[in-house]
Amino acid sequence: MLGPSAHTDTFARENLPPEGSWPDLLLDGFDYPDTLNAGFELTDAMVDKGYGDNENGGAIVGHGSGGMIRLRAA
Repeated sequence: MLGPSAHTDTFARENLPPEGSWPDLLLDGFDYPDTLNAGFELTDAMVDKGYGDNENGGAIVGHGSGGMIRLRAA
């Protein structure tokens, strides 16, 4: 079920439980490509869709101190 990954740290992937013990992943209707750049989809793609100037738009990302920061298009 897992495809190739661009991540160089393979610890999490190598320590997943056996695939037979995973829950059923009900992904019907979610037509995601084989590879997906989540960083692009949460930032640049949102700007491309017109949310760059929206005060309620932008991408919310975690901050190391436990707070949240909002990325805004310049």
